[in-house]
Amino acid sequence: MSEIPEHSCHDSESSESEKDSVCEIFDTVINFLEYIYEDVSKDSSIFKDLVEKYKPVIDSLKQAKDAYDQSPEYLEIRYDFYEVSSRLKEEFNKEYKASLNAFISSLDKIFPAKIAEVNVPKYCNLEGHKIPKVKKFQRNNNLSPDAADSEYIQLTLETKETVIDSVHEKDDTSSFIEFEVSQPEYDPVRENTDRLVKLLADFSGIKYDEFNAMLESNVDVRMERVEAFFNYERDLEWAKTILDCADGMRDLDEELLAREYTEIVFEENCPNVRTLAKSVVEEKMESILEGELKVLSEKFRTYEVAGEIASGSLKKVAKRKRSNKSKPTIEEGSSQLVEIGLKAGDAVTLDSETFPWLKEDSIVDVLHVERGGDGTVVAVVDARTEEAKKVEHKMTGYENDEKKRDILPIIKDKLTMAAKCVATSEDKSVGLPIGLNNRLRELYPFIIYAWKEQTHNAKRVYVSKVSIEDMPDESETKKSLQEAGVTEVVLFLGACDKQNQESLVALFIDGNSRDAAKYGAGA
Repeated sequence: MSEIPEHSCHDSESSESEKDSVCEIFDTVINFLEYIYEDVSKDSSIFKDLVEKYKPVIDSLKQAKDAYDQSPEYLEIRYDFYEVSSRLKEEFNKEYKASLNAFISSLDKIFPAKIAEVNVPKYCNLEGHKIPKVKKFQRNNNLSPDAADSEYIQLTLETKETVIDSVHEKDDTSSFIEFEVSQPEYDPVRENTDRLVKLLADFSGIKYDEFNAMLESNVDVRMERVEAFFNYERDLEWAKTILDCADGMRDLDEELLAREYTEIVFEENCPNVRTLAKSVVEEKMESILEGELKVLSEKFRTYEVAGEIASGSLKKVAKRKRSNKSKPTIEEGSSQLVEIGLKAGDAVTLDSETFPWLKEDSIVDVLHVERGGDGTVVAVVDARTEEAKKVEHKMTGYENDEKKRDILPIIKDKLTMAAKCVATSEDKSVGLPIGLNNRLRELYPFIIYAWKEQTHNAKRVYVSKVSIEDMPDESETKKSLQEAGVTEVVLFLGACDKQNQESLVALFIDGNSRDAAKYGAGA
């Protein structure tokens, strides 16, 4: 918070001439009343009694003038800057938190629970990015209605959670916001002087009207007019009110005025601070929401590729498998036909005990099937975690469909190359260098191999390989793959470019990513 050099308020124009003018008003009123008081005949006992009772009114006005003479010409009142700053900071944080909670609550309307829709707010400018309706998403990806709803809701839920996480990561903004304190005018001397002058003017106006009425009256009503003029009970109340005002100006409590001014400054700045807090929240949160909605748009647009390299939903695959009564055959470089119960586009289940990085049994896509001459059958399966997919989606080249069409064949070719190598080599190796020596073995029990291009910001592909015979006998995955005639499995673990390598490798290893460079996966 920026400190203002001067924390006091007074008007240098509140000068001696103004004080003199108020004293002149006092003198005019007092002299006028004294003149009437002296001029009225006191021969009559009625007049004498009436006039004598009026003398305390004049005396009270003289006391008021004396008190005003002793009052200060101006006071330099300072507000408590630190109290104002502290209270305004509290007000800012309070409004900031309330606005933050309101924004998070608004996400329930943007991403309705268990409903496949996204209601993009008008304030979001997605700049050419579009969020498709669920039906269009379904048609674009050839999904069943249930699968489309499920996938759509999952993607929107992830976006909502990411927005909320980002909000909480960046909600310390209030600690760094600076704002200036505006200083409203505050001159208690001038305010009291204005009140005193008004009292004197109103009182003198009454007396002037009564005096004229008394002069203009005929003999029959003159006594009545005189009594009205010398209404000492009423006028004494006026005089005491004027005296109290003057006494208050003489005995101003500067400490009390400072507290009052502090409160005035606080109240003056409160609306601006609240508005600032709201605007800060709106600007930051809208920026976060816009960014994540653009990411969501890209996920929808690239779902078939980025979500799963092989297209089609699991439900569609399962339906297609049920419709295929006979087992297909694949012929690869040999006249002998080998019956294989698996092909690209089918789905298999990887159990979490054998493949612990998946954390739970997962239905995954078969990306490629390769047959060797000695009866070896290699299945390439998509064994990426959601975290690995997120890293892949950050890769340079995922900005548009045209660039993706250049990248994806590279990844697919390297997976196919690894499968061919396993199928044709005597030792069933993938033909790739070991990429990571210090992998997290409790999560990734199989050796991780790496391939990379020899280009700038080279793309990398990480895989593992396991023989079906090496899997535990109790593994359901082993049983199903054996039934399908598969003997080897190449596990696609992830892909990235150099810029995102550290993020992906961090998922696999116990340590840092520098070891990867030793084996062709580094810089």
